[in-house]
Amino acid sequence: MCCAFQRFLDLFAAAENEQFRPKGGLSPDAKLSLTLWTLANQECFRQIGDRFGLSRGYANYIFTQSCQLISKLARTEGIIRWPLEHEMMNLAEKVKFPGAFAFVDGSHIPIKTPLNDTDSYINRKSFASIVLQGVCTFDLKFIDISTGWPGSMHDARIYRRSHLCTVINDDKFPKDLHILGDSAYPLETSLLVPFRDNGHLTDKQKKFNFVLSSSRSAVERSFALLKGKFRRLKYLDINNLSLVPDIVIGACTLHNFILQNESSCDDEFDYNVSNDCNSPNSVSTAELTAGNSAVQKHNEIAEKL
Repeated sequence: MCCAFQRFLDLFAAAENEQFRPKGGLSPDAKLSLTLWTLANQECFRQIGDRFGLSRGYANYIFTQSCQLISKLARTEGIIRWPLEHEMMNLAEKVKFPGAFAFVDGSHIPIKTPLNDTDSYINRKSFASIVLQGVCTFDLKFIDISTGWPGSMHDARIYRRSHLCTVINDDKFPKDLHILGDSAYPLETSLLVPFRDNGHLTDKQKKFNFVLSSSRSAVERSFALLKGKFRRLKYLDINNLSLVPDIVIGACTLHNFILQNESSCDDEFDYNVSNDCNSPNSVSTAELTAGNSAVQKHNEIAEKL
């Protein structure tokens, strides 16, 4: 881990120097250590300040600033990036479901109940949250994330408003590749979801649903691994909601960097993580809204399995 930490520290220090040109104060090493500790624990900032010999306010400031830097590294260093076509093909070869190279789902990040627009952030399980939409590959690495969405917003609506919807519905997107989602998502040519279980599924449709579900479990494991390593995401006690996306993206960036630089990162975590606060099981209007090409692709793959 020391080698990985040093590599990330070099990236962090270079980004800090370029953006802020700091003169004196805490070293990049101390700032990154404080940020990692804060993300990995649920201590309040008074305790964190005491631990690092800082005031509560300054510890909070360093953490916020560092998360902003780390979230930018996700883009500038390609730590979280969409794969090229040949990379998609290679990823699809490692997945049991034909043509699937990635998996999408939403995960709720509990937050302090906001004073303004409260109802928008209360999800169907009656707690305040923001939603992280993540797309991951079989090896649990994120290739696309979108966050900051109010907890009451449905997964399908988040998907349609995210950049992901534009990317996979582009005319240049390979027609024989797709990502997998659960029943909350719309059925599209590049986004396949389970057949709606109305009690009359054929054996092939049941097998289709089983293979799809077992394949896309990777995204649930990815979220569990993320929240297991960075326990601050189990509850964000923050008043300024504009800071939340950088904290979540920063954690996802570190998650990817660890997986890219270390082996055996998938240790003992609680994989029983519920990500479907807005998605009751077996409720889907996918085939009612899908185009003919998507339905045809849906059925053709079911026949092949």
